[in-house]
Amino acid sequence: MEIRQLKTFLTIAKLGTFTKAAHFLGYTPSTVTTHIQLLEKELNVILLERLGQQITLTKHGEEFYDYADKIVRLECESKSALHKSHIPSGPLTIGMSESLCAFRMTELIKDFNLLYPTVELNIKVGISSDFRAMLRKNILDLAFFLEPSFSDPDLTYALLWPEPIVLLSSPTHVLSKLEKVEPKHLRDQSLVLVESGSNYRLALEKDLEHAGIRLKTILEIGQIEVIKQLVIHNSGITLLPLVSVQKEIQAGELAVLPWKGTEVQMNAFLVYHKNKWLNDSIKAFMALVRKEKKLIYANLK
Repeated sequence: MEIRQLKTFLTIAKLGTFTKAAHFLGYTPSTVTTHIQLLEKELNVILLERLGQQITLTKHGEEFYDYADKIVRLECESKSALHKSHIPSGPLTIGMSESLCAFRMTELIKDFNLLYPTVELNIKVGISSDFRAMLRKNILDLAFFLEPSFSDPDLTYALLWPEPIVLLSSPTHVLSKLEKVEPKHLRDQSLVLVESGSNYRLALEKDLEHAGIRLKTILEIGQIEVIKQLVIHNSGITLLPLVSVQKEIQAGELAVLPWKGTEVQMNAFLVYHKNKWLNDSIKAFMALVRKEKKLIYANLK
């Protein structure tokens, strides 16, 4: 028994003739006849009584009509339900470094919420080392973070864009007057830095350690906005992604120091677990990233 046979039977019952049913369904009259013959053979009953050109339902046909109608309706409903199930919805948990979340992704997040209001978007701000562990434990669906390069056998990634990192001070700070700032100039300086574990902080500390430089103090702050205010008020120098301080630089509140140590260069990555099932919400977010942020290199499923 096939759905098309049931549809043919129902159409004949409604229109009253094989010819009208064939025209309505786009079949030849012989195809319509074959559908009914096969259906009656399988059910082992006569469904339609032929009186000249007019067709009427037999008693068995009347009994079968309701069942056929229910089956066809259920088929339509199931297709509709499956189509709706492909509309992104439900929870989507994404990890982002603070600089990316606050200064790169806000418009994208806003656009995603407008496009997919039934998705429960949960953004967790943190550092890449934590995100790696959370991806492995399936706590995160996706993660966006900064690293100089990326390699992890358990994770799939896409390189999004390079993220310049700059050394900063107040315009009145003594280091802002120098033509070049070398690691030795940071000796006995106070640094206001993001929390330990940040990749660009680790890169600076490694460079200073290699040069044998001991810092006076390190003030560790978990929020970029607080760090900027402290540096603006001459409480030390800092290292931050350029995108997070462009407004303050243009306003003359922060000065970019001409750093001559090892260049601190980070890249933004989109990452997820290699065995992660990419549901419709994840695919939709990734598609929006592809659309709004041109990928340099992608290694995505």
